Amino acid sequence: MDKDIQKYTDIAAAYATEAGLKVLAAIVFWIVGRWLIGLAGRMLQRVLERQKVDPTLMRYIGSFLAVTLNIVLVVAILGYFGVQTTTFAALVAGIGIAIGAAWGGLLSNFAAGAFLIVLKPFKVGDFISAGGLTGTVKEIGLFATSI
Repeated sequence: MDKDIQKYTDIAAAYATEAGLKVLAAIVFWIVGRWLIGLAGRMLQRVLERQKVDPTLMRYIGSFLAVTLNIVLVVAILGYFGVQTTTFAALVAGIGIAIGAAWGGLLSNFAAGAFLIVLKPFKVGDFISAGGLTGTVKEIGLFATSI
């Protein structure tokens, strides 16, 4: 009887140790991954500042990079735990397609705003004629331009 109890406690201790080490490794991966994501964001910001990219566009690109890298980090940690990540990746892709389809018009306006900010065909204070309107540009935004 004592041998059986000892055998089960040894098995339980081995599983607990293995699970504890995996959780500890996942925490280390999370901390190091978040630090690397922050480092990548700072490096991207420096490069964009040297290229004199508009601050609004810099924030958007930085946010997009951070979200994308955080999703990759979570999927990598789940893969480390043995979770099938292909299903998760397919789910994320499906959600992305659904959001893209639902926001089609909004995303086209966003892309147009991004091009206006990057290419700068006109600036605030210019007198222009666009979309059947004529007037002075008061504000250029990512989603709308005020005349």
